[in-house]
Amino acid sequence: MLHESEQIEFKSEAIPNICKSVIAFANSNGGKLYIGINDDGKINKLTDIDDIYTRITNTIRDAILPDITMFIRYTLDEQGFVIIDIAEGSAKPYYLKAKGLKSSGVFIRQ
Repeated sequence: MLHESEQIEFKSEAIPNICKSVIAFANSNGGKLYIGINDDGKINKLTDIDDIYTRITNTIRDAILPDITMFIRYTLDEQGFVIIDIAEGSAKPYYLKAKGLKSSGVFIRQ
């Protein structure tokens, strides 16, 4: 069984602030997000996983600057959750496009 750690984070659903976690991993040493798993490590099976996958990939592509897509790999698990594997980015700092680099759009993993 997996546990949350410095490089593993669970999200029970694909919530809007997922980009903050992606940015924090890319600005540090990378990590994995498990979407559809509760904080206690139990699967919260996602409904319509194809739609959720599309929304996640589009949100990450459109909301984060500089382009981070080449550092991300997605896996759809047959048990009903999504794994987002984020590598450490090479064009740091990554930030939320809507908030800007000089504002509060940069996140790091602590």
